[in-house]
Amino acid sequence: IMKHLKYSIIILFIFTTLSCETDIPTTDTTPPQFTFRITGDGFEYVFNQDEDYSNRQLNLKNGARYNFIYTGSDEGGVKTIQWQLPISDYIEFDSAIPDTWQDNVSGLSRIIKWNGDSNNPLTGNILTGTFEANGENILETFRFFVSDFGGESGDSNTASGELAIYIGNHDTEIRNN
Repeated sequence: IMKHLKYSIIILFIFTTLSCETDIPTTDTTPPQFTFRITGDGFEYVFNQDEDYSNRQLNLKNGARYNFIYTGSDEGGVKTIQWQLPISDYIEFDSAIPDTWQDNVSGLSRIIKWNGDSNNPLTGNILTGTFEANGENILETFRFFVSDFGGESGDSNTASGELAIYIGNHDTEIRNN
């Protein structure tokens, strides 16, 4: 119960700080930020835009359930938050994606996306949920992407990361290449 209370308080705090109305500045050269927090199978880690994704791999355990919190933020307003993952049953969500987010299939990928509104800009948004990792010796990728409005000029700043994931019969861990 204490663990659920802790997560509820964290989610409430993140939601109230990320979903504030803001003004799009005249000039915006600061890129947005994102975090992807994952917990489960005795593992907990927070990825962000500053990770060395080219040298990291997240090993997920076959049959394990994971809680996640994915956020995108920018003081000048967020235009897009996107998570691209495999379309297969390798990542099976336990609940539906909220209506405020789009959930589409493009080729061999599933794209979960939130679009901001320049007429009512927000400093960010949050996606939470649970998924189960399924498969044996499966190598896939989570792609994270966030863009802002880029100020009144409209030249968006972006932040992104491509996290290699490997699903198999092993403990959940981060492997450095």
